[in-house]
Amino acid sequence: MLCIPLRGPTMFTTFSTSSRAPSAFLAATLLGGSAALALPPYSDWSTPRSAEALPGSSPSLNTASVDGCVSLSRDGRTIYFNSNRSGNQDIYRATRDNVETGFGNSERLADTVNTAADEFCPTITVNNRLYFSRASSADPGDLLVTRERQGGDWDEPANLGAAINSPLMDEAADFFEDAAGNKVMVFSRRNGNGTGGKLYQSVNGAQAVQMNGGVASPASDNRPNISRDGLTIYFDSTRPGGLGGVDLYVATRAGTDEDFGAATALTALNSAAFDARPSLSWDGSELFFSSGRPGSESLAPDIWRTARERTTGPKVVKF
Repeated sequence: MLCIPLRGPTMFTTFSTSSRAPSAFLAATLLGGSAALALPPYSDWSTPRSAEALPGSSPSLNTASVDGCVSLSRDGRTIYFNSNRSGNQDIYRATRDNVETGFGNSERLADTVNTAADEFCPTITVNNRLYFSRASSADPGDLLVTRERQGGDWDEPANLGAAINSPLMDEAADFFEDAAGNKVMVFSRRNGNGTGGKLYQSVNGAQAVQMNGGVASPASDNRPNISRDGLTIYFDSTRPGGLGGVDLYVATRAGTDEDFGAATALTALNSAAFDARPSLSWDGSELFFSSGRPGSESLAPDIWRTARERTTGPKVVKF
């Protein structure tokens, strides 16, 4: 699925390995900073278009292969995603001059990150760490973290450990800081065949627990992306009421100490095709996701984009 591992009813799958390091490592590498910006009100989302529709976009951002499971850098100028254009799932990135233009040519990340195994569902954080999943025949996917150094070299990826990873597929990490100053990671865990997905969270690197409230259902709920204030969460799900086998959903809450309320299908953005891993920009004005809808280069998912306008300016919230 979008991370794209998976192909069920219309999904794509992947697999990979790595040794599991102490989970304490995660607590030291999460977020940074002591303040966050609350997201302002916005207009409705625009009609989704292929990310290649942005002016000046490289025509090779999307291919006939699987392209998706997007994450944007804080400034919105670099997009990270996975693709099997080279044969197996690898992590790529592309850059743009500003948020009004398209992305240039895609770059496959170094062999330190990409291996003969499958790497997928990258997440780039505000402190320039890259989280991603690696799979193998022994394990359908563990979450790892690396960091790019000056000069372009990447650290050897470190496994996030048994507090986070499981024998199932763990993928699509995202982060926020709660009102108490805790560093919270959310991610999804599912079977290697794409079924049984549930959303999990870990506080300060502690043992991950399944999330409750509106983000929990009997369906397969996967690949969360959470707003920087921790009050809005986007994810994909097979729950009934959508337009296709996998659709985009959103849920909100009033405070980070509460469960999320009922999830709502993003009907204006969903299609009868596969729609997955929604990824919100830092300022909340863009949403990228994977979709196999008409207009994609093949039945395999492409990267799609929608946008919205701020209706008020941002305010600073001190934690």
